[in-house]
Amino acid sequence: MVVVEKLGHYRVVDLSKAIYPDKEVRRCEIIRYYQEWTKDYHSDLNIESHLGTHVETPYHYNDAWPDILGLPLTSFIGRAVVLDLDIAPKAPVTARELEAADIGRIRPDDVVILTSSHHCEPFSNDPDDQRPYLCRESGEWLAAKRVKSIGFGDSVAIEHSVEDACAVHEAVMPYGITFLEVMQNLDQLQTDIFLLIFMPMPIEGLDSCCVRAVAVEGVPGFTA
Repeated sequence: MVVVEKLGHYRVVDLSKAIYPDKEVRRCEIIRYYQEWTKDYHSDLNIESHLGTHVETPYHYNDAWPDILGLPLTSFIGRAVVLDLDIAPKAPVTARELEAADIGRIRPDDVVILTSSHHCEPFSNDPDDQRPYLCRESGEWLAAKRVKSIGFGDSVAIEHSVEDACAVHEAVMPYGITFLEVMQNLDQLQTDIFLLIFMPMPIEGLDSCCVRAVAVEGVPGFTA
């Protein structure tokens, strides 16, 4: 899988987790078959909505909140800012750490991607997991900034506890804010502000969907 490519003057970085059906813990089955009357191949997919790098909509948490089709197209494309948190292991992410990492860069409708120096495979329930974690305070801070999405890879946790995860969902999702989970290759970025595109499939009633999250570095208007 090629992670970094050039597109004219721009640098393109794939921030998605490649999905291999025979290696996934979450349900992922592809049934390929030959269709005689069209003389070509088709596939049936049997997958979880929360698979690989995926976007979670407010409908994931509340039936009355927007699903994939209930959000505007611009919810899945925009200016992204990486916040590298200076934080202790296993600590809640507070407004203090977010302010220190932000230094005034976040604008309304940005995608904020959170990182730290503490790494662990997401959703692995590793007892030695050292990642800091989101909580109500961090959710309220991000909601007040009016961001459109909160992204993270393997160095900040959303699944620290049910109580904290629910608190973050309740703080941000009423405002149409999504989560962009299980991002990869963040270490391949050469800038901390860029254009990010992470389009889900346009299926009515879908709470979450795996995406191809792509950073495009150097696009005018998305560099500072």
